[in-house]
Amino acid sequence: MFHDPMLHETFMTLFPSVPNCYMSNVVWYPSMVAVRNRIELAMMDRVMPQVTSLTVSMPIHVPRIKLSLMANLRRLEVIGTNYCLLPAQDLEWRTPQNGGVSPLSFGQVMNRLDRMLMFIWDHQRLFGTLRELKIENKTVLTAEQPSRLIELVEAMGDRLEVLDVQFWPEAVFYLDRIPTSQLRCLLLHTNKEPAPIFEESRSMSGFLSCCPKLQELSMYTGEKELLKAWKHEFWTQGTSDSSTLSTSASTFHQSTMNLGQIGRPYSGAFDMVKMKRINIVGLAQNVIAITNDATSLFASSLEVLIARSWFSGKLTTIPLSWSELTLSRLTDLDLEGEVAWIFDYASLLNCPRLCRIRLAFTGPMPSRSFKKQPAIDNLLRVFSLKDLELVGNWETLFNRGWPAVIKKLLHLERLDLTGCEGISADHVYNIVRDSINHSSQQRSSEGNDATSGGNIFQEYMYSYCRLHWVIVSKRLEDGIKRQWDDLKRQFGCLPYRSSIPYQYSTSAGSSLPVESGVVSAFEQASVKRIHFSFVVTARPSH
Repeated sequence: MFHDPMLHETFMTLFPSVPNCYMSNVVWYPSMVAVRNRIELAMMDRVMPQVTSLTVSMPIHVPRIKLSLMANLRRLEVIGTNYCLLPAQDLEWRTPQNGGVSPLSFGQVMNRLDRMLMFIWDHQRLFGTLRELKIENKTVLTAEQPSRLIELVEAMGDRLEVLDVQFWPEAVFYLDRIPTSQLRCLLLHTNKEPAPIFEESRSMSGFLSCCPKLQELSMYTGEKELLKAWKHEFWTQGTSDSSTLSTSASTFHQSTMNLGQIGRPYSGAFDMVKMKRINIVGLAQNVIAITNDATSLFASSLEVLIARSWFSGKLTTIPLSWSELTLSRLTDLDLEGEVAWIFDYASLLNCPRLCRIRLAFTGPMPSRSFKKQPAIDNLLRVFSLKDLELVGNWETLFNRGWPAVIKKLLHLERLDLTGCEGISADHVYNIVRDSINHSSQQRSSEGNDATSGGNIFQEYMYSYCRLHWVIVSKRLEDGIKRQWDDLKRQFGCLPYRSSIPYQYSTSAGSSLPVESGVVSAFEQASVKRIHFSFVVTARPSH
């Protein structure tokens, strides 16, 4: 059976008593399945013309889907595709007992994957609106059980714009069969194995040269020059990658080749669209080199930059910095591993729109190799920062001064500490309490400047601390709730149990310690605003 988010929500609204197909504790009997299928088929005539995204859980009887009602379908997700693997017996021609070939099947019985291929072919032929494809599949031994899933990708044709195969690792074996002329987004798996297989004198950078419209890339790489197709030198020096393509890729891209340069997919680096989102995983020296190239080549277009490095056994000496560049559109930055340790935090001052940062300090700390401590105080000058996530050993982060920096981030709205090992409920409580105190003091000083005729700062417009969400591990829930409830009672947000009542100041600028018996309206509003989210977490990946 298949489902669509819109169809599922409508179904649950109209028939709340019918069991949810995603509930693990529901036992589905044949009669229940038949009733639900009849209801969904009756609803198709109403909602199908509005469907733009369809998720198919294999196996599926595809011909039951009415193509005429899906003219606006744009995105197709195929999950649970371990059913699509072609068994060995299906690879052989099937011959009837009389010795003749069956005219119906022409030697091969149609399986579930064939039905899905027919659906894609017919839809592209009739409407041509499919642009995005996502495939999920369990890892298998390709030599023992070959996969035909790449045929789904080929069936999309030249209209393919988004290909998400992060959960189909074997897709890297068939890169030369992927239509790339209109490909804007390519999401491959981010593990070291399996690795792409290319013919001699070809590489991943050569494959990317066949993707002139690529704007988003996610993958694991073992190359330093992954982005050389966007460099002018790649097209002027006549490298082997730029002049040699595989036979299949050359045939496929023949229509888009420059006729004046036989063997090259495009005429030069100026034909390549600049990247907007990059997610690179690999060894530190490769990731740092690619990140430096990305910030240099795509400074005016880069919006999301994710760089996660694995320790190779030797600390790298390559600096990671873009202090001389301005990344005018960068909004999300994610650094993990050695790249987070050696990053030049002064570069953040050249990111005027940066609103989210994730820093994962995993792997060995290069304290001896790098005597200079990272200048994390530069985060205080990134006034657009609203979301901060930290991962690593809390004792190390504490010694590097992170608690003192966090409390001074006046514009921070979301703080995620789920990946901090060794952090306690007291640590989290103190960080949040210090943030409220510092914001209250800043608010008080700005209020005094405004009443005395000084400039009214932006912070004066707020009557509470901007911190809104704090995400921590589930194991800290009891300790944090106990301390936070006590603070709410002291601030009057919950009924106070003591016989000594606290006084509350109506002046937004007044801010005194709780022990003095006076609480400012700013602090009281801040305590009401802040919420905690407790999630189940695992150890960091590296």
